[in-house]
Amino acid sequence: MSEWKMVGKPALIMIHMQHGICHEAGTVAFLGHAKATKESGILMRQQALLKAFRAKKLPVIYINAVTDPKSTLSPYGKFYPAITSTKANLPGSKDIEVIAEVAPQPGEPVLQNWVFGMFSNSGLEKILKDKGVTTLVMAGVATDMAVLTSVLQAADLFYNMIVPSDASTSANPKAHDVAMNMMIPAMALVTTTEDIIAHL
Repeated sequence: MSEWKMVGKPALIMIHMQHGICHEAGTVAFLGHAKATKESGILMRQQALLKAFRAKKLPVIYINAVTDPKSTLSPYGKFYPAITSTKANLPGSKDIEVIAEVAPQPGEPVLQNWVFGMFSNSGLEKILKDKGVTTLVMAGVATDMAVLTSVLQAADLFYNMIVPSDASTSANPKAHDVAMNMMIPAMALVTTTEDIIAHL
């Protein structure tokens, strides 16, 4: 166990652990995030985090990406054209449901955002303030997209951030490593799921 102290009231934020992205039958599974979710081992570590937070009666909040059908997306990169061509993550679709392995329990908010950052159009900040949360434990998919963008947003809002390096993944292992080893540590404590649970 490393030497650090949990500051303030923590909440577990589950980022984009949804069918369209993380399930092998999801609409944009071909991007590779679903395969990474299955093979990386993050699901069992997320399950451990969920169990620990629930046992301590600490907030658990889900953020799922829901495509705004009115938005005009960039033709560049892999993600935006994939969303446009497949009509993925549309409101009311199975794509926006949390996958069964880490499903929410009654009373746990499932918020909707668009496109990457968890604070974008989601109402998350109000919920965090209402619950007195000052520290965010952030896990999800993809490390180099939604997780990294969410860390950047939270940094600008002065939240304390903890990122379990073994509870997020990406279709691009190199991009995951870059985010974890170079970008995220500048603003967050990066450690393991086991270490976080030990400090709750």
